[in-house]
Amino acid sequence: MRKLAVRAAAALFGALAALAAGAASAQPPTCRYKVVDAPKSLFPEIGYQTIQVACKNTDGAHQALAHVLTLDVGGGAIQLAASAPGSSGFVMQLPSDVLVATGASVAVNANLFSNCCVYAAPGLPTQLAGWEISGGQTYALQGADPAKQGFPFDASLAQLANGAVAIVYSGPGQPVPVGTVMAVTGSHMLVFGGKSVAPPGDPKSEFFGPNARTVAGLSADARTLWLVAFDRSPSPNTGLELAEAAQALLHLGANTALNLDGGGSTSMVQATTGGGGFALLNTPADYQPPCTVYASGPTSGCERYVGTTLTATVQASGR
Repeated sequence: MRKLAVRAAAALFGALAALAAGAASAQPPTCRYKVVDAPKSLFPEIGYQTIQVACKNTDGAHQALAHVLTLDVGGGAIQLAASAPGSSGFVMQLPSDVLVATGASVAVNANLFSNCCVYAAPGLPTQLAGWEISGGQTYALQGADPAKQGFPFDASLAQLANGAVAIVYSGPGQPVPVGTVMAVTGSHMLVFGGKSVAPPGDPKSEFFGPNARTVAGLSADARTLWLVAFDRSPSPNTGLELAEAAQALLHLGANTALNLDGGGSTSMVQATTGGGGFALLNTPADYQPPCTVYASGPTSGCERYVGTTLTATVQASGR
C-alpha cells in the first residue's frame, strides 16, 4: 500500500519535472565532502552526522557545515508533524519551543513566512507561503506568497495517513496527494528524479547567493528522509547556493529534494534525554541581538522565531 501511494504521487506530478529542469544550472557545481562527525544514533530510526561541503561554482567557491538528520521513514515508526495555528492563526514560535511542547524527537524550521525577520517576537501573527497541512487539516493554501518574493512555492514534503512520505510538485491546481495528513512547502524543488532542478545562483541576491539553508530530501524507495541544515558563518563565501545544496542532497542519495526557509531561520533541534529538554544541533546564522541564545547551545548564533516548524517523533521510543 505504501509503495502504491508513493508511485501514484510520483506519476501524478512527474510530468512537471521538465518544467523545473529548464531552471536548473547549465553547469552544475563541483563539490567535495568530508565527514566531520561520523554518523551516530540520536533516537531509534534517527541518525545524525556532520559533513563539511566545499563547492566551486561559476559564482566562486563556497563552503558550509551540513548537519544531517537521517530518518528511516520506511519502518512506520516516524511520525512527521507541522506546527498548527492557534485560535488566532499562525504565530511566530521558536522551533525548540514547538519541539518541547509536542514531545517530538527532532525539529527544523519549515515554510517561508511573512513578518521575517523580527527576532524577539513570540506570538506575533504571521502567514505562511505554500501548503501547510497538520493533522489532516489544511491551514495554508497553495499560491499564497506573503513574502512577496515571487518564488514558485511548488514543492511539498508530505506524509500520508498510511505513513508513506513523498516530496511532490504541488503548484496551483496540483494539490498534494489524497490522504495527506502532514505537508510543508518549500520555495523550490531542488532534486527530482535523481537530477538537480535547482535554479542558478546569483551572488548579488541574499536568497540565491550562498546562505544558510534548510533542505529535505527523500530516497527513491521513499524509505529514507534527510533533513539537512547548512550553516553559514560571518566569514565570506560561507553557506551554499541552491544548486550546491542540491548536489549535496544527491551525494547523500536523495531522489527528490526541496528547499525550505533558510538564512537566519535555519534551525535544527533535538530533544535531550530525561524529557522536556532540547539542544541546538546547528549554529543559527543570526548573530546580533535581540534574539534567543541558550547557555547550553551555540555561543555565536541565535535561534529565530519562525512561522512553522516541522517535527519528527519516534513512536516506538515514546517521544
